[in-house]
Amino acid sequence: MLNAWALWQILRGPASPRAGALPREVVWLRRLLYADVAGDLLLWELLDVVSDVAEYAARGAVWAATMFLLVRALAGVSARFRIIALALGLTGVLAAALRPFAEVPLLTASLLVAMATLGCKAMIIAGQGRDGRFSAVTVAIGWTALLVPQLSSLLQVGLVTLDGLSLAVHTLDGLIVVWAARTAHELAAPGPGVAAPGTGRTPRLLAAAVVLVLPMAVVGAEGDARLTYTAADEGCRDRLRPAAGLGPEERRRSFLCLARGETFAADTMFPADLADQRILAYGAQLCVPPGDRERHALHERAGGTADAIELAAALEYLCPGIVARQKADADRRQAERDRQEAAWKAEANARCADPWPGVRARRQGTTAYMLFEGGGYAVFDDRDDSAGDPGDIYGSDSEAADIFDAIEDGFIDAAGSSAAIVTHEENAAMCLTVKAFDSAPPLRLAGWDQVVEVGIASRSGRLVVPTYPEGGDSGTAGPLPDLAVAGPGHYRLRVHARTLPWDENDPDAPLEEHLLVVYPGRSTDKVVYRPRG
Repeated sequence: MLNAWALWQILRGPASPRAGALPREVVWLRRLLYADVAGDLLLWELLDVVSDVAEYAARGAVWAATMFLLVRALAGVSARFRIIALALGLTGVLAAALRPFAEVPLLTASLLVAMATLGCKAMIIAGQGRDGRFSAVTVAIGWTALLVPQLSSLLQVGLVTLDGLSLAVHTLDGLIVVWAARTAHELAAPGPGVAAPGTGRTPRLLAAAVVLVLPMAVVGAEGDARLTYTAADEGCRDRLRPAAGLGPEERRRSFLCLARGETFAADTMFPADLADQRILAYGAQLCVPPGDRERHALHERAGGTADAIELAAALEYLCPGIVARQKADADRRQAERDRQEAAWKAEANARCADPWPGVRARRQGTTAYMLFEGGGYAVFDDRDDSAGDPGDIYGSDSEAADIFDAIEDGFIDAAGSSAAIVTHEENAAMCLTVKAFDSAPPLRLAGWDQVVEVGIASRSGRLVVPTYPEGGDSGTAGPLPDLAVAGPGHYRLRVHARTLPWDENDPDAPLEEHLLVVYPGRSTDKVVYRPRG
């Protein structure tokens, strides 16, 4: 019976103005009230399917405009009354809008929104009691609609133990829609007036509402409105389906499945003592921040733990498209890092030139080489792991070249298919030129501080200098060719080294330069053409 009455109150439609045209503000206010009714009945749920953020924004915008116009339209209240009501309403609206970006704890911000909005609504309903256009029934419904959710909150946190009240609470919870519809209907009454004092109808109606509620509490309810706590279930992950095509309820269950499960950090995404309803509320807030950093900060304030990928995968069920947006953001950041690294390498390479331009080799190249802590670099067969990792010059493999043996030698160590070379500089760029010949080229000593030749083998047919890896520590800033021009076999490696003067006009210019000459040769002897001076 109560549902039928509520349905009639909503569907009886807007009343036509009974005396002349209504003020423009009142016309728009009635439209907004009926829009809010339609939203609560259907539109907000449909919009939530499209986007939780859009639903949150639309609901907030309609309430903000309705609140502003309704406070202005009230008759029989003072200017101070309107100012206080508007201040409370705007505080709630602004707090709700800024809550995702606020540095205060999420629950504190939520409490501020709730208290300010509750105060504004209470003043609006009290103002309706002084405005002759609104009936005592509408005012009583408004008070009931305002107070019932507060009773529901008490039930949820377990402060009220009368489980039978749950049914009554949920039954009366929809009265807010009835109040909005009746308010819009009665705004069509002729001009604003002041209610007659002391009719006594409102207390009697409130008493009648209490009489209706108490029997429901005695009868009891099948279920109560307490908070729920979904148990962690790792098996639910195997049953998850893609978010696309799922209904709102199934998407929420899927989100809770991931939110209750363990993360890579062996902890749950949200605290175990947090109710499902709170987790879903936090999830809705996490859909709003524009980037991973803001989302991670908000998640930490909620007491959660998860990396950006895990969190985005879970939020995909609450706010579809977040993974795609996250990937697009990551791609943009990676593109910017790539651009900066390419510019840095190009600038370093531009400072290096071929020190032996008059002799053309079969393969050659010049680039900057980025040195790491301690300096040094390697030439090796990158496909020969018979003696361990030939490129690991800091390793302990006795059959591969070792930088510490090179340091003891003073310049170079060669073993098998690798060679380790010492540099004077470290944590800086040096210039490196490589030239690979089919036969031994002329000996070039002029201008070089050290020139040493050793034997090196290539089992796979490759000899390379490593390139600088993304996020790495050392390597060439540009590509260099494979130096094993004759394929697998034995080669001679002639290393030239010299220091460069400091350029006061270019403080970042390299202070060291090396020239590597490689050609086929079976000898494994070490020949020092020019020792360190």
